[in-house]
Amino acid sequence: MKKHFKTLISALAVVFFSFIAFASLDDDKKDSESSSIDNSFNYIKLGEPLQTKYFEVTVNKINIKDKVDTGNQFADLDKEEGNLYLILNTTFKNISDESRMLMDGEVLINYNGKQYKFDHSETILLDGWGLSLKQINPLTKKTTNLVYKIPAEIKGDVYYRPGRSDKKDLIVLGEIE
Repeated sequence: MKKHFKTLISALAVVFFSFIAFASLDDDKKDSESSSIDNSFNYIKLGEPLQTKYFEVTVNKINIKDKVDTGNQFADLDKEEGNLYLILNTTFKNISDESRMLMDGEVLINYNGKQYKFDHSETILLDGWGLSLKQINPLTKKTTNLVYKIPAEIKGDVYYRPGRSDKKDLIVLGEIE
């Protein structure tokens, strides 16, 4: 009985670790596929609307600052050694027939032959800054500033992919020099 139990445990361990190994291979393939931007992408210029499934998204302008001045000293983001703030003034228009939740999305930067994904925006609890899991009604708009912390050393082409958009939809923001 003990021998069969040990054999069963060994077999389950082999199956489990094999599953983990194969699952990690798929992740590596997905990461390598997503790390290069090619011509199959839908590029939209800064200031032009990008149509997604639920929203029309326009990045109106961008700024890169060493601190964020919101007009409220308690909500400002102070200067941090080695970091900058990429600020995207963005308009979201709900083109759906019902209320939809806004999602901030991600910034992609090509630097030294590698693509870096910044998918966490800074939380600023002030009107006109961030999205705070808000919903907007059909055919209404919301303009806000999305703030992404980036390293000061980074240089390269910058793209924005709105939340809930297709992986191939990118807004070209320009180049950080």
